[in-house]
Amino acid sequence: MDNLRITAIHEAAHAVVALRLGLVFDHVTTVPDDDAETDGAMHWTDLQSAGDLEIAATADAIVLLAGPFAEARLTESTLHEVLADDPAGEDREALATLGLDDDEFVAASREALELVESDWTAIERVADALLECDTLDFAEVEALVGQDDAETAG
Repeated sequence: MDNLRITAIHEAAHAVVALRLGLVFDHVTTVPDDDAETDGAMHWTDLQSAGDLEIAATADAIVLLAGPFAEARLTESTLHEVLADDPAGEDREALATLGLDDDEFVAASREALELVESDWTAIERVADALLECDTLDFAEVEALVGQDDAETAG
């Protein structure tokens, strides 16, 4: 399987699920960051990055888990296999800092999985766009998801 496609699906899932939860981000990209040791990333706005605008831990977990769930679906792997892999290190570390108890983690996992399943065509649409242009801002992702919603409703 093409690693760039896997990265695009993973990052697109973070972005689509953040959008569905009403969270605003700056941009999502498949451009590797050697300093951060990531294959791609979804970047929060400056307000969120600086801590001026806090994201609820459960919502953060849902967004973080969406990427690995989408990757697992695409590669026909288990969530455990995806999270155990080296590229998922940033997601693992971020999840560990949230302080969720077991019940909260399970609930976030279920919601992330449900959102990935219900928004799979939108995730694929955003991933395809990422493969074409590497980086999408929030408005571009919102427009792509809106197109998907319109086609699904129509």
